[in-house]
Amino acid sequence: MKLRSYAVRSGLTFPALWLAALACALCLGHEARGQEPLVPPQPAPPPMKYIPDANRAQLSAARDSKARTRLSLELGEQRLTNAESLTARQQFDAAAAELGIYQQLISDAIKFLIRSGKDDGKTRDQYKRIELSLFKHAARIESMRRSTPSDYANNVRAAIKFTQEVRSTALEAFYGQTVLRDQPAMDTSPEQNQSKDKPAGTPPPSPE
Repeated sequence: MKLRSYAVRSGLTFPALWLAALACALCLGHEARGQEPLVPPQPAPPPMKYIPDANRAQLSAARDSKARTRLSLELGEQRLTNAESLTARQQFDAAAAELGIYQQLISDAIKFLIRSGKDDGKTRDQYKRIELSLFKHAARIESMRRSTPSDYANNVRAAIKFTQEVRSTALEAFYGQTVLRDQPAMDTSPEQNQSKDKPAGTPPPSPE
C-alpha cells in the first residue's frame, strides 16, 4: 500500500515504480556479491606413492641385486617419461600420479640395496648406477616444473627434492663403503709407512 501511495504522489504508474525498485535491489545484490572475499586457489594434494602389483611382481622375479636395480631404474624411467608426456598435454593430475609411482620405484631400489647389507664392489656399482640415473632425472623433472602451473608445482618440486635426497644417500653409501674397504691396516713396516704417504686412489669408473 505504501508503494502504491508513493506512486500516486510521484505521478508514476505502479508497475513502473515496482520495476525501478526491483532494478535497485538487483544492483545492490550484485554489488554485495562483488565484495565477497576471494578464496585463493588450493595446491593439489600430493600423489599416492606405491608400486603397482605388476611392477612389484617383476621386481620380485629379478635374479639378483644388479638385475633388480636395473629393472627398478627402467620402470622408473617409464613413469618419468609418462609424466613428461602428460605434462605436455596439461594433464597435471595424471602427471603427478606418475611421479608418485616413480618415486616409490626409486625408493624401493635404494632401500633394497641398504637392506641387503652387502659391502662389495657389485653393490657399490649399483649405488653409483642409481646416483648417475637420478642426476639425469633431476634435470628432466626441473624442465617439467617450468611447464607446470603453481597449483601443481609443489608436487614437482617434491619430486626434485626426492631425487636430491636419494642421490645423497647413494653417494654416501658408495663412498662410505669405499673408505671402509680401502682403508689400510695398521702396520709398522717401512713399506707400509711409505704407502701411507701416497695419495688415495680414485673411485672406480661408473658401471656399464
